[in-house]
Amino acid sequence: MSTTEPCDTTPQGITCQEKTAQKPRAFLRPLVIALAIPLGFFLIEYPSNDLLATMDIYYVVVNLVVIAALFAIVYTLGQRSRIAVVAFLAVCLLIGTANHFVILFKGQPVVPADLFALSTAASVSSGYSFALDGRLLVCIVAFALYCVALAFVPRITLKVRRVVAHTLVGILLVGCFGWWMSACDLGKTYNCTVDVWGVKESYASQGTTLCFLKRVQDLSPNRPEGYDAQAVDNLLAPYRSTADVPYSADDEAAPTVIVIMNETFADLSRYPGLANTDARPATYYEVAASALDSGDAYVSALGGGTCNSEFEFLTGSSMGHLGGGVYPYVLYDLDGTESLVSYFSSLGYATHAIHPAESTNWRRDRIYAQLGFDTFTDISSFDDADTLRDLVTDRATYDYVLDLVENSEKPQFIFDVTIQNHGGYDTGALADDMRVSVPLPDGSASAELDEYLSCIRQADRDLAYLTEQLNALDRPVVLCFFGDHQPGLSDWLFETTHDGSTADELGLAAVQERYTVPYLIWANDTAHERCALDEPATENTSLNYLGAKVIETSGLPLTAYQRFLLATSERIPAINLNGFLTADGTWHWFGEQTDADDALSSYAIVQYDNLFNKQSEWTEN
Repeated sequence: MSTTEPCDTTPQGITCQEKTAQKPRAFLRPLVIALAIPLGFFLIEYPSNDLLATMDIYYVVVNLVVIAALFAIVYTLGQRSRIAVVAFLAVCLLIGTANHFVILFKGQPVVPADLFALSTAASVSSGYSFALDGRLLVCIVAFALYCVALAFVPRITLKVRRVVAHTLVGILLVGCFGWWMSACDLGKTYNCTVDVWGVKESYASQGTTLCFLKRVQDLSPNRPEGYDAQAVDNLLAPYRSTADVPYSADDEAAPTVIVIMNETFADLSRYPGLANTDARPATYYEVAASALDSGDAYVSALGGGTCNSEFEFLTGSSMGHLGGGVYPYVLYDLDGTESLVSYFSSLGYATHAIHPAESTNWRRDRIYAQLGFDTFTDISSFDDADTLRDLVTDRATYDYVLDLVENSEKPQFIFDVTIQNHGGYDTGALADDMRVSVPLPDGSASAELDEYLSCIRQADRDLAYLTEQLNALDRPVVLCFFGDHQPGLSDWLFETTHDGSTADELGLAAVQERYTVPYLIWANDTAHERCALDEPATENTSLNYLGAKVIETSGLPLTAYQRFLLATSERIPAINLNGFLTADGTWHWFGEQTDADDALSSYAIVQYDNLFNKQSEWTEN
């Protein structure tokens, strides 16, 4: 009879007693590890998804499968370690938390392009209040309990062969996932549709993971059907002119053109429950009454995404042709794109951009250079400026604009992007004499709404100050003023002021109410005396046309592109991310059959050429 000596340790350094004790727990390892997949789904969805309990089981399964694939990649590349599992779940918790706060502040969840603008988000986050709520606490507790359970799971013993095998399998999985993303149309294959006017609702009903990946696929611009150089030339040929009189900035009638894109400036009295209240910016309407042109402008941003409003105005492009979740400022190279900046430069104007925040926000330092601005003034030039809620006031930027005009004999194009009215609106930092209080339809009050309206009241007064100062100048000046988007709080405010109905329930025209801002094109007395300006007009438009309207209204010569835009606006008076307006006053979703389909297609072709065909020379007059 033979006997063996009991071992003290295994070759891996684990005592035999420890190994024996681990055997029962080893059976639990696959179960605990597999539990990370549904937990990851929960951590992503629960903090912000009000429809989680009623989500279609089909979308639950699809999201779980996608999360499982991503988990498999992290788990294998992480050598099947417990740290890899914790890291994966920590990222899931971070995603859920980020969505929670972004929806809270902007009314929309995180989209892929947001990842390219993290520095911008960090720069403006100081204006918001962050606090844990019950849902976040539940997720944190669930994450912590899982980590405790995972600590009792035996660790995997690593050998060189295992490390190599795990790494190779992980790389293979990454390749397979990349192939799936490139070869599979998530929209068609999995019936995933992310509504541009209701991204939050799409994420909630179809799952954050699936919708986010669908938005990743949407980032690349699609080449319009029928696009080629000859098609572009044919479309622009009717708008080229050889009869234009050469125009020079040396002409004494050449007006300085000032554009104020006012942060979150909107007229919320357009909502039925706020009609005939102090939500109405009264001074704006007083100035508009004597303006050359005024009305509503439809935008493609809500609660944020200021850069997209800038992009539409400066380039004459529509986000409707680029899709949702896209920020051209952070995704595209705009060098060589025809814009208002290149236009004024060609006339000999000095061009100046102003924004009292970090120059790197939305990559403005690079984009403004690509567009051709001569100079860009950022927050560094406003060290001693007056502030409101720790943000540089509109009036401070207007004084800077006035100094530029008064200290130069040369006509200028000045583009001022203000910041005074930026969210959030729960700072409580306003003086009592600045506060505006507007009751909601049920008689209750909202501190957020009141702070926002108080900021707009001040912005409204500053507009009056600016026009008074411009009228005192002995040189022609044309002013364009518009808001970049409505505040994010209009998400819940719309329902409150529309008897509980959502915009989706009321149709596209109601959706567009949330994407409407006021605009005006105004001229000082000297401009009226020296320039042949048209009679006042009132009409609705969208930001992609507004720049061309400014040129036309100012009596300046038009390029072929600008003529094309104005001609397109006669058949499609407004277009934004949500849809387009036809000449009969009807709003249409994209994809609907209309008599304006050919105009829409032509616009897409010309826009694509301007943005992405850098060798094109079609922008000449």
